Amino acid sequence: MRESKAKKSILRVAGEMFTRVGYANLNVNEIAHEAGVSIGTLYYHFPNGKTSILMEIREQIADKYVKRFEEQLAPERLRETASFDEGLELLLETLIEIHREERLALAAMESEVLSNLTTYDRVGESVSLEEMMRSDAEPVTGVLGMLLDRHPEDGLSLGGREARVNKVVDVLVHRFVYIEATFGSEREFIDMMIKI
Repeated sequence: MRESKAKKSILRVAGEMFTRVGYANLNVNEIAHEAGVSIGTLYYHFPNGKTSILMEIREQIADKYVKRFEEQLAPERLRETASFDEGLELLLETLIEIHREERLALAAMESEVLSNLTTYDRVGESVSLEEMMRSDAEPVTGVLGMLLDRHPEDGLSLGGREARVNKVVDVLVHRFVYIEATFGSEREFIDMMIKI
């Protein structure tokens, strides 16, 4: 089903406002006004108001992330890696590059959710967080699995820990992208991650 012009306009305006003023200061009336739609139209497309908008923005970022990830880490490119560490380096460089592209939106989103646990609970009620985490992990764990299959001599295995491994990688990549100085250079960060 095609997305309506009104919905696209609401998301565009909300995305711009989100990075400019933060989630807590988003006002659905202002979003509707700037998008040129009625408040009823906004709630028609986003029944839970700001929470629905946040989840849609998050989904758009996730879709863009997966597309870029698949472009950068195509299986033929991974087959060219000479070692597990070389493949892991390529994975980490790709994750850093992709996260940098959405740095402001991701940081604002994470900050707002962590600073307002009521919002987090509302988001959790509207979606399956476990399913969302699993689908977020699939691109990374798929590449890790492929690298481990390709380089079994390293004796490593995910061993059913895919979601946990992804959470650690995701948290550390986010922290590096948000506050790079805490980890030193990108090269130092990647070397640290390979050791981990």
